[in-house]
Amino acid sequence: MDKAELRRVVIARRDAIELNVRASKSAAICARLVELLGHSDPATPHTVAVYAAMGSEVDPAAFATEAAGRGWQVPYPCMLSASDAAACGQRICMRAVAVGDVDAAPFIAHPTRAFTAADVDSTRFPIVAADTLNMIIVPLAAFDRAGARLGYGGGCYDRYLPTVSASCQIIGIAFDEQRVDHVPADAHDLPLPNIINT
Repeated sequence: MDKAELRRVVIARRDAIELNVRASKSAAICARLVELLGHSDPATPHTVAVYAAMGSEVDPAAFATEAAGRGWQVPYPCMLSASDAAACGQRICMRAVAVGDVDAAPFIAHPTRAFTAADVDSTRFPIVAADTLNMIIVPLAAFDRAGARLGYGGGCYDRYLPTVSASCQIIGIAFDEQRVDHVPADAHDLPLPNIINT
């Protein structure tokens, strides 16, 4: 099965999970992520990048709220316009969002829309350098036991993850229903060192 077909099959499987079951599983995954916060020095500033869940994805919102409540900076991915992407070699950047600004961030409301630098208030939603992240939570369509990740075909995270620091915790989150026997991988596809699933 090629990537496109595998992605279609697994997303359909994920979509079929009942809404209340998805919510319960998302809560369990967020609780496991919160446990990781407890292993960090509370006196040191920390930054954890999350994402705005689309469709039937695991929703990390509860974890993001908990991280922000503990004083962590919480950025979200912002898709870049073609010209901005060409200039920096990335398809996404991470922009910090204060707890009270989540509903006002256009890149959270429209996670697949590309934004120019002029479209977003960089004072209110500043870009966070990749090498300053302590943790990044990564969405995925499918995964296998070896940690291979199947994304959504844009290569955004495959380009972005190599720019984070070696000490940054990279964590994929998924439902058990997204596990497959084998994810076909190309040379640019990066396995995830950690996947939390339930």
